Amino acid sequence: MNEKNGDFEITPKLVFDMNLALYLDLVAALESAGAVTYRQMAARVLNISMDARDDGEAGLSTVLEGIAKGFAGRGDGLSIELLKAARGLRDDEAMGDIPMRPEDD
Repeated sequence: MNEKNGDFEITPKLVFDMNLALYLDLVAALESAGAVTYRQMAARVLNISMDARDDGEAGLSTVLEGIAKGFAGRGDGLSIELLKAARGLRDDEAMGDIPMRPEDD
């Protein structure tokens, strides 16, 4: 269902593209603040991509893997193949997984 606002048509593709652009800007801001690394984001997005492929969503998986490759190519340029091999590992920041949120005392 498309909504029109004057001459501007809001489509699902436009919404997806805008969300993705905002997400990538947020990741860049978090990386520059030292809160997350591009390697961590590459691993996280790649895991989602691989889950999507397992669920039969090949198109979405391909797009997400491309984003993960972009993240992996920044910073220290970690291999996407290494991240794929490390998919099952958890609590291993060295392999790019995002650390768990600390517990409040």
